[in-house]
Amino acid sequence: MRRAAFRLLLLAVVGLGLPGLGLAFEEQSLLTPDGTLHVVRAGKAADLGVASFSPDSFVIDWAARAQDGTIQTAIVPDTVSFQEKRGLQLAYDESTSKLVLVWIEEISAFSHVRVGVLQNGKWTNSALQPINGITRAFNPQMRLTHQTVTWLDEKDAPVSATASILSVLWWELSSVAEARYATLFLDEDSSDPSSLAVYEMPLLIGSSTDSPIGDAPSGAYLYPWLQPDGFSGSLLASFADLHDRQEKVVRIDFPRDRGKPSEIGNVKWERRHAPILSIAIVGPLARMTPMVDERADPQSGVGTSIGAGYKPTLYWLDGSSLKFVRLDGADWSPVRSITIDDTMTYAQARDLVVSMGQRN
Repeated sequence: MRRAAFRLLLLAVVGLGLPGLGLAFEEQSLLTPDGTLHVVRAGKAADLGVASFSPDSFVIDWAARAQDGTIQTAIVPDTVSFQEKRGLQLAYDESTSKLVLVWIEEISAFSHVRVGVLQNGKWTNSALQPINGITRAFNPQMRLTHQTVTWLDEKDAPVSATASILSVLWWELSSVAEARYATLFLDEDSSDPSSLAVYEMPLLIGSSTDSPIGDAPSGAYLYPWLQPDGFSGSLLASFADLHDRQEKVVRIDFPRDRGKPSEIGNVKWERRHAPILSIAIVGPLARMTPMVDERADPQSGVGTSIGAGYKPTLYWLDGSSLKFVRLDGADWSPVRSITIDDTMTYAQARDLVVSMGQRN
């Protein structure tokens, strides 16, 4: 049974449809450096072919096939419920051998971001808890980065290691509307939900959470962006600060000198997970972006590309054209476009715009 189920997953991965099989579920797959294929699916038990639960229950299942043919399967713990799961994202950290899964859990009018971590065949499932009770989460971005960190052992000898850092950035809407940011140091104890630290981006940069949406189009704020800052181990985040009515690009780093852990009251060690933010560039809100439905397909949303000069380029699909705009100095450039037709697909146009944005 397990082998048959995995074969169905593989067929879905490579796009080989089975007659009469309706794939009414969401799926992500990932190949790790050791050749193991991981497949994660989210949907109703009936659509996933999981007979152990109520057919209308939503569930996330996982299957993996190693190079020697060994197959593992599991239900991600605490995912069997009547709440929809969507927006699956997968990543793998080779240095810790941990697989990371991020998704949005829908609970009626409420939604939040959850993080699952797989190590040695066992999953954890933790919520990125909202600040306020009734909230909605949108468009999480997940990135893995690595930094060399140092500290002193009990004999004052220097020690160095590589920190594996999971970062998640998303938009949250409740009594306030803001970008939020979470971190998890995978090289430490990821099985402890309390090790997931969650922050409000406006407060991290000295702004305010008093953030009325006003007349800002949803495309200007619903899509915060997160990307590595080259090979530095740092991150770049782009988001709308609705209190200041500005688009901001910030650099995110972490302390690399951890002091002496065995020393009582060592502030450097206690603050080793605290993000350090610096503002790279500021511009006005991107009011030329469209109004986007909250549950729109990702292609209908707004993407971002940040270049070496920290200037963000925003792009979105508008009918038969891909439109884009770039923060150039104190203001945005005119909106430009690439026509989508038989000679230019959406993916090709998007890749061109992203590449242009990264070079500038």
